[in-house]
Amino acid sequence: MLPDEIRDDLIKSIPAILNIRDICLILDVSASTVRREIKRRGGLPGYLVEGEWNVARADFLAYLARNATF
Repeated sequence: MLPDEIRDDLIKSIPAILNIRDICLILDVSASTVRREIKRRGGLPGYLVEGEWNVARADFLAYLARNATF
């Protein structure tokens, strides 16, 4: 579970829709890692819009909550 303090900070600081570049910067991972997680069943929910993967902030926060190791 994501601590409330971290979740609240993320809600205030990240856009409502994130692209792969945004997620790479936040998580400090490569674009291929993000794409792999989007394509993985049960991974990060992503939406392909005009050839670019996008992720809703709520989906990103839920993904972090499921995969956080605090």
